Formats: sequence, C-alpha cells, structure tokens
Amino acid sequence: MQYKQNSKNKIWDLSLRCFHLALILLVIGSIVTAKLNVLEIHQFFGVALLGLIFFRILWGIIGTKYSRFKSFNLSIREALTQFSNRNNDSELIKTPLGSYSTIMFLLVLITLSVSGLFSSDDILYDGPLAYLTPNYSSIWVYVHNISHYILYSLITIHIIAILYYQKIKKKNLIKRMFAFYFKVHQENILQKPENPLRGLAVLLLLTLLPVFLLFYY
Repeated sequence: MQYKQNSKNKIWDLSLRCFHLALILLVIGSIVTAKLNVLEIHQFFGVALLGLIFFRILWGIIGTKYSRFKSFNLSIREALTQFSNRNNDSELIKTPLGSYSTIMFLLVLITLSVSGLFSSDDILYDGPLAYLTPNYSSIWVYVHNISHYILYSLITIHIIAILYYQKIKKKNLIKRMFAFYFKVHQENILQKPENPLRGLAVLLLLTLLPVFLLFYY
C-alpha cells in the first residue's frame, strides 16, 4: 500500500506500545523495590524486565516493519547534527539519536537484569542463579551497581531530550511515543496489516514466563 504525503498512518503496533508502557512500570518497580531493600520482590521485577527485553530483541527481528532493528536510523553524521538541524526532522519515523538511545537502553537493561541473577551480598540475599558462579559474586554485584548509575544517566538524558523537543522544538514526542499513529511526511511509507494478538501473546509469554519459573522453581 502507498500512502499520500502528509497523511496520518498507523505505524507502530499495539505490542510495541504495550512494551513501552510495561518497560516504564517495570523499571520504576525495580528501582523502588531496590531502594526500599525489598529484594525478594525486586528479583521478580528484574526477571520480568529481562523477559520484556528479550521480547523487544525478538520483535526487532520478526516484528512489524517499524519495530525491526533494520528500520533504525544509525547515521552517525545525522546523529551529530540532529539537535542543530533546522530542517523539519519531525517527518523522520526513527531519528538517529532515538535509535541509538533504544540500543543503549536495551544493552544496559539486559546487563542489569542478567548481573542481578548472579549477584549475592553473601549475607541476606542471593540472586536466583548466584549458586552457579559463587566465586564471581562480587564481580556480578559490581557490574549490577555500575549498570544502575548508567541507567540513571540514560533516563536523565532521555528526559532532558524529550523536554527539549517538547518545549524548544515544539514537537510532541510524548504523544508520538504512546500513539499508534504518526503523521507521515514521507511518500511510499509501507506497512503490512498487523496481527495484534500475536505480538501481545509473545510479549506476555516472554515477560511472565521468567516470573513463573522464579516463583515455582
């Protein structure tokens, strides 16, 4: 199908929207439970987050057109000039910095989640898989702690960038983030019909399965 220029078209699928919402909730839950030192609950947020990240990686390979990693804009030149570019880059479905930001978040979150599985304080709490690498617990804890600070930095930069686009460049990125539709200023934008139940089923399976395994095993 071929869309007309300046038309408003459905670009992102339901499962990707649900992923963004679930990601925010699980990250907040993970941070709050860690700060409150409720580690028995914190581990459930951690494994659910790991499953959710696995979903995003899988969906970046087999998902709908604009969910796939091959649709990412990884131009270094465009990334370096994105903030200073006076052209109307609101027509870009994937901005370079947005694409790099997604990759960085995925890498940090998967590092954070995996290191948490093997971490141990040798006193009150052991991660679900800490018994597999008892001699390296201190390394896993170190990686886990460092990853926290990197995540906080990414979140801060992300919020600043969103506020910059919202207030300075007058582009509603928040609405774009959670909306299904995008006002396309490009021609020849193609999108195949979506099967929302398939994506949601995969999302729920990969997110809840680690929680189920941790709870019962």
